[in-house]
Amino acid sequence: MAQREFAAKIAHLRNLSSRFVDYLGRETEVAEENLHLILEAMGYRLDDQEQLERDAWQLDRAQWYELLEPVTVISPYRGWRVNLYLLDAEKGNSAQWQVTFEDGTERSESFDASALAESGEYWMGSDRYVRLELPIPENLPLGYHRIKVSVGERQQTTPLIITPATSFQPESLADGSRIWGTAIQLYTLRSERNWGMGDFSDLTDLLERLSAEGADVVGLNPIHSLYSVSPEHASPYSPSNRSYINPLYVDIEQVPEFAQAAKLKRRVSGKAFQKKLAELRQTEDVSYTGVSELKYAALRELYDTYKSKHAGKGTERERAFQQFVESQGTPLLEHATFEALLVHFKALDINAWGWPMWPEAYQNHHSAEVQAFIEAHPDEIAYRQYLQFIADEQLQNADQRAKALGMKIGLYRDLAVGADRGGAEIWANRESFCLDAAVGAPPDALGPNGQNWGLPPLDPVKLKRDGYQTFITLLRNNMRACGALRIDHAMALLRLWWCPPGKSAAYGAYVYYDLFDMLGILNLESQRNRTMVIAEDLGTVPPEVVEYFPKAELYSNKVFYFEVGEAGCTPVEEYAEKALAIVCNHDMPTVHAFWQMSDLELRWQLGMFASEADYHGEQHKRSLAKQAILDGLNAYNLLPEGVPDQASELEEMTLPLCLAIHTLLAKSHSQIIAVQLEDLMLINKPVNIPGTSDEYPNWRRKLKEPVVNLLQRPEIAAFCQKIGEVRRQG
Repeated sequence: MAQREFAAKIAHLRNLSSRFVDYLGRETEVAEENLHLILEAMGYRLDDQEQLERDAWQLDRAQWYELLEPVTVISPYRGWRVNLYLLDAEKGNSAQWQVTFEDGTERSESFDASALAESGEYWMGSDRYVRLELPIPENLPLGYHRIKVSVGERQQTTPLIITPATSFQPESLADGSRIWGTAIQLYTLRSERNWGMGDFSDLTDLLERLSAEGADVVGLNPIHSLYSVSPEHASPYSPSNRSYINPLYVDIEQVPEFAQAAKLKRRVSGKAFQKKLAELRQTEDVSYTGVSELKYAALRELYDTYKSKHAGKGTERERAFQQFVESQGTPLLEHATFEALLVHFKALDINAWGWPMWPEAYQNHHSAEVQAFIEAHPDEIAYRQYLQFIADEQLQNADQRAKALGMKIGLYRDLAVGADRGGAEIWANRESFCLDAAVGAPPDALGPNGQNWGLPPLDPVKLKRDGYQTFITLLRNNMRACGALRIDHAMALLRLWWCPPGKSAAYGAYVYYDLFDMLGILNLESQRNRTMVIAEDLGTVPPEVVEYFPKAELYSNKVFYFEVGEAGCTPVEEYAEKALAIVCNHDMPTVHAFWQMSDLELRWQLGMFASEADYHGEQHKRSLAKQAILDGLNAYNLLPEGVPDQASELEEMTLPLCLAIHTLLAKSHSQIIAVQLEDLMLINKPVNIPGTSDEYPNWRRKLKEPVVNLLQRPEIAAFCQKIGEVRRQG
């Protein structure tokens, strides 16, 4: 077999697709060079034919030597069966399966392997191996179990995960209720009491005020843990660890230890400190460095107060902290260890921004050196665990307040598609990631080179070998303290566009994951945590997603901008019912910017168009879209008085027109709609420009005014009232 054929065989076995359907609906062949670059990123040496041949045969044969797969996920969409691998000659041996359930109980049955259906065969010389379908009872309980199969002298035990067909569906929406709320970047909230960026107390206040206006949901940007030593690394979509929370969202003065920290209280109330807080509140953009400096100093003092007042004293507070630490287990310990190591090595070397810059022995979270560090620095690690404890506590309080207010969903959280290469999540789960590749998106009209987000992808082979533990932890921790979880780029449950190192996304290709495994585990965690799932399914949607996401009762994500085309606006009757609909999101221009086309001008100034012709072409498309919006409003008799019916005659967005657009969206069949607060304020400045990093200050722009001021304005109160009325009309 030639070298190219071995490479093609490995690509096939690693679910690396050689074809895809592009944004224009055309089936496109992936260049062989691209496939080879991805294989090299996976660790295969294409310049060593002998090794390549060994790798190909190892991949091809390995499973047939094992009785069971590394983990079996039972999905109703695939059937109640376990794949069993035997030599043909072994089928006559006595055989038995035994399942040990989560609660420690067991169930076992004998079976006749020769009577099982075959679903595959593999010849090694004169030996025939077969894959058999071992049926298991459909009344086994959902959950994370262990299955042991014995055939003759051979036996093997592996995880068995039994999953439901659908995600959790809240009773509050079961009657078809149509609700509304908002989607926010938490750090953008202003108040007269925060420390320069929105925090969990601002969130609770927002819940109370919007609930009073009839809102039933408040969506959060990802609140994942970032880098404590690099505060200006601010992107919530490039976090250090998606399983844990950014402590900068903690309201220092609401932590129970603050009342006992006399020295800290005096310092905070002092004129100099209050002057600094006032300066941080007044900035147009969040000063992460300034906020971080004040908050981390205070957080350390809060922890010192906890130690002096509670640690080792058997108080209720100590028991609560210890219970949190025990419930979070190894993932929290590893996160806290990373945080402590990061501070340690950054103090020694300013360039030690993440684990790839640490001494080699500390790059492996299982090493003896890391274990020695844990044993030598228990206080530093406990401090980082304490930060997660108080952050989780305040988020839980906000969630409980939403429930007490009777909000039908309350909070929804957002799970980013990946984590930063140098952060805690990758360091503690290196076994599950492909470190030399990055996720992104294939080329499209606005990005001829595609998008490379720089985030290492989960490796589907490694992920399955690990029993999906990394994925399970991510879901479980992000479903804490919320009524819904929005999964960014949810098509990653099926496939991800992998980009090779040092190349643009134009050199990428799709790598496929086991959809039924991933979807089944998502459904199981959704049911257990009583958290509904919103699957962000924007862009080119493959047919598997179109079929199985609705079957799993995942809520779709609809964006009004994408529902405006050459044929006009999508009729409101055609919006999916199980969906979250929004006019625009954090990656798109605000309503005001959209109408003025200032986003296009900004992208032109930043050199993001390939040519001036492309820039003018997008302006022309936008003009057509604006006219289509006015035509759509006219069709539903929603065009405000005084607003011309020709878009060319209205250069600037007005609040009445903004309300009309949101009213049109509110008439849609989608059960959930969200209004961005920046659109109520007619903000022009974007919070993020995709495809930029240092060229634009992403993830920093605050709202113009506190929410309390906004909602006291009669025209905004009328806006909320109108949206609520339309939603209730059904």
